[in-house]
Amino acid sequence: MSLEVEDAQEPAAQQQALTGTQVIDFTSASTLANTDASGKSGGMTVLKTNSTACTVGVYADCYAQYIEFSPTYTGYLSFNLSSVTQAAPTPAQVTQLQLLTKYQGPGVATSYYQWQLYRFTTSTWVNIASSQGRGDWVWTPALTLSLPGTETASSFVSSTGEIRARLVKGAGADAAQLDSLRLQVSWDVPTTCTAESNAAFCSRLGAACGQVSGTDNCGQARTVSNCGDCQSPATCGGGGTPNVCGQGGACTRATFPKGTTWMWDLENSSLPTNLNAQVYVVDLFNTSATKIQEYKNAGKKVVCYFSAGSFEDWREDANQFPQDTYCSPGEDCDQSIHIMGEWCESGGGCEWWLDHRKPAVRTVMASRMQLAKNKGCDAVEPDNIDGYSHDDDINCTDQACWGLTATNQLDYNRWLADTAHSLCLSIALKNDVDQIPALAASFDFAINEQCQKYNECGAYKTWFANNNKAVFNAEYRVDSGDVTTNWTSCTGTGTTCACGESGFAQGDMRTLVFSTASVRYNNVNFACW
Repeated sequence: MSLEVEDAQEPAAQQQALTGTQVIDFTSASTLANTDASGKSGGMTVLKTNSTACTVGVYADCYAQYIEFSPTYTGYLSFNLSSVTQAAPTPAQVTQLQLLTKYQGPGVATSYYQWQLYRFTTSTWVNIASSQGRGDWVWTPALTLSLPGTETASSFVSSTGEIRARLVKGAGADAAQLDSLRLQVSWDVPTTCTAESNAAFCSRLGAACGQVSGTDNCGQARTVSNCGDCQSPATCGGGGTPNVCGQGGACTRATFPKGTTWMWDLENSSLPTNLNAQVYVVDLFNTSATKIQEYKNAGKKVVCYFSAGSFEDWREDANQFPQDTYCSPGEDCDQSIHIMGEWCESGGGCEWWLDHRKPAVRTVMASRMQLAKNKGCDAVEPDNIDGYSHDDDINCTDQACWGLTATNQLDYNRWLADTAHSLCLSIALKNDVDQIPALAASFDFAINEQCQKYNECGAYKTWFANNNKAVFNAEYRVDSGDVTTNWTSCTGTGTTCACGESGFAQGDMRTLVFSTASVRYNNVNFACW
């Protein structure tokens, strides 16, 4: 059994720096001169929290929860390393300082304002960022403002561990309304750690074969390209568990040929077994194993839905997601730029885009597919697997954006397909239309929403239907954005089930038109078979 690591070297005992990061609040304010703190609850202390009343992107007069800084404000806030509770870094060990702030005010050049940090080595203030171009009189999401790359963070920490920050108002009479101003400190503290061997790393993660990624015993990210080889006839994952050698019975995955009929219901936990559909697509968590077996006894193939690209705080495994998989460090997670859509509800029911590059995300998704296997699902429908195409659309600033790439998405989606197949599950490619040519070979059938409305169905004909793979399509009379499309029948011949798309033959694509954006069998307006 051979082990290989990406750098081809076994890790050894080494002196290394273990990093840390913590957000701290100011310990004192040098002066309140020319600062309108009157009437604000707690005075300057309101800067220690992000107010939920100051709604991001919308003007809101949350008067008691912000401070107004006039154009002649002269004071500064003092932070201190002694506030750090996770470690005891010295000034020289500080590697990064970042201001976390949320504000409302003028964004034009005639009336801007600046955030600054004090460089103790030269006794000068250094501009970190300004409000220019960041939106005019709207509450702006929690910004993370970093020192310029040319600066040395330790130069901004005094010998006693003091760090100073201030807001400077530029020209113009308008005041700066500041809701929060906190400091994120990062450091490297030298420590000795003997890194475990590749074999020990693989063993600790329960991997006996194949590539595995994770965090080693020294807290460092590591990928071992091959944790070992399996002896024939066993194969890696062949027994149904990824990264474990095994030999299952002959695995014959369920097939979904072109022309297969379907029903999609993610809300009801119990469906009639006699619906006019060969395939039932149901929610993985809400549908019991008993009910799935009933559907299969009635001759249905069962596809189990779960979201592979978003964090849903109501799911039973929500506590398995580390916060940094769906909310950037320093953000107010309840107002994160990664919140999906506008349906986040007070007290629960929120959904965030996931950074699927994080190993923890794959761990949860592998568990979900194992759950689908255990419940008896024939296939899975992983949703929201096109996060890279939404990342650039998010109205974010600085490093709050993750920068997901098309390559990241292809890697993740292929991993989903490989993991499903290792469990003898078939898998649907859900949306991600732009990557169909690169992904179709890895997926067994396709599920799409609204490709007919947006005239995007052609790729499904080329890469799925022409290869005898089913294409399941859903359209909406009233979609989630309250946009109405007056579907009454497929346009054109009415028998092509293409509703405006050309080049399709009957059965190439199976379309369900739902009356509203709710997905349930008794909400179907008509089925285009």
